[in-house]
Amino acid sequence: MATKLSSQCLVDWQVLIPTGPTLAFHAGCIIGKTIIVHGGISQRGSNSPCNKLFKLDLDSSIWSPIESPESPALSHHACLVLQDRYIIYVGGWNGKARTSKVCVYDTVNNSWKFPKSTGFPEDGGLSSHTVTELSDGKILVIGRDGSLRMQRRYGNAYLLSGNPDTDFKYSEFSNSVTSRSGHSTSIIGHKVFVIGGRSDKLVEVYSGYANKITHDIPLLTKLISISDKLKALPKFPGGRRHHISLAVPGGLFLHGGETFDGKCREPVGDMYLMTTKPVGNFYKLGTSSVGRSGHICLCYENRVILHGGIAGKNFDVRGETFELNLNF
Repeated sequence: MATKLSSQCLVDWQVLIPTGPTLAFHAGCIIGKTIIVHGGISQRGSNSPCNKLFKLDLDSSIWSPIESPESPALSHHACLVLQDRYIIYVGGWNGKARTSKVCVYDTVNNSWKFPKSTGFPEDGGLSSHTVTELSDGKILVIGRDGSLRMQRRYGNAYLLSGNPDTDFKYSEFSNSVTSRSGHSTSIIGHKVFVIGGRSDKLVEVYSGYANKITHDIPLLTKLISISDKLKALPKFPGGRRHHISLAVPGGLFLHGGETFDGKCREPVGDMYLMTTKPVGNFYKLGTSSVGRSGHICLCYENRVILHGGIAGKNFDVRGETFELNLNF
């Protein structure tokens, strides 16, 4: 019989950089050996997003600002990288309303493009949604598309296609997606896993998709490999929002967020592993002292990097950068 492992913090976050950009609900991605973050809020409860750009050199572990006067002010937006050059920012809150517009940052020329975007309801906008590039080059957008100020009770999935130099077009793919905000979306194999963003229905699974990028993160894959030595939870964890999830072949790693159960009034440090075979088995990996929501989490080679977010009972905006370590 295999020896069972204790779930007393099998993984945890170690401070990589104690000070950095103080941001939450920002958008981030990696190009080469550089993390680039944009927008977000810098003060607790602010409705005024910032337009700042920062970069983190992963070799030197140094944050530095990027001067870019045309940068739009956005928070609660989502982004991805095209052609290893362009960062595509979709939707978000601009300080006055939710928007469905697409903004493109050219990392080579340090310039912005604002291509025309069509096909989205004129009275609608996106915030706390997700974007995922599919194998055919289209972008899957999942999230509420409520009015410019109020959000509807049902969700939608859109396919976004276009060219950074010309325009983008939304086409409604499904209106049967459960209404969510502050969820995460991951594609493993040909299945989409949408997690959180509401108090119930923690996980939804949709078939028939393929992700263009499949991360092979040995550090997280090792967690999948030891799942048979862990005790699965008897039921799903409670609902949460503004958490992070990272996909690897065979499962997902989840951290943080805000819960809906009323037991905790601050962002949590819960860490879970969800396996896909069998689908939906959850394992508690521990509770980190790093409780966060509205943070970003990115992978580079075998490293998992967390930045920013809100923390504590006062929901303070934080600027530390952490790296995930295994404790076994």
